[in-house]
Amino acid sequence: MNKAQTIAAILAAALAAAGLLAAGCAGTPARDCRTPIGNRAVTPAAAGEDSVGSATTWGGTLVSARNLADATDLEVLAYPLDHCGRPLLDAPAQGRFIIRRPGYLETAGLEPGRRITASGRIIATLDGRIGEAEYRFPVLEDAAPTIWPERGPVYGSDGGRVRPWISVGVGGGRGWSGGGVGVWF
Repeated sequence: MNKAQTIAAILAAALAAAGLLAAGCAGTPARDCRTPIGNRAVTPAAAGEDSVGSATTWGGTLVSARNLADATDLEVLAYPLDHCGRPLLDAPAQGRFIIRRPGYLETAGLEPGRRITASGRIIATLDGRIGEAEYRFPVLEDAAPTIWPERGPVYGSDGGRVRPWISVGVGGGRGWSGGGVGVWF
């Protein structure tokens, strides 16, 4: 095998290995995505009585959870969402809203600060309080809100996965050639 064939073989092997690794590690798995619906320009802070009946996806961090007689209300501090519906906590907050989940939801494991996303219809607005201040909460009904894992893949502010990184290198010089695949976690 001559030098050109050796380089071509190394390059082909490196690209094949990178392809296999990328297929196993690329992007966020579909099961982890919740594609946002509705008008993304309507934030909880901007939603009013005229928004009742419209479908949307909002998310943020859990502030509190309260079981009612026939539903569970989750108060959420809203943040913008990435392409998979995961709240981006490094962006400015967008108001508060309530997720109303029909039926009973065990809230013992839902600590304040957990990331949560809900999709559904805005069914009402409720007058409430944040400390001593009066506040009007839009209520979004969702039977299965996504409660994001506390630990998991690291995402950048653009919603893309930061790690793992994969690189392929091929080199050659006088009397030598080589290649390799690097994976960083």
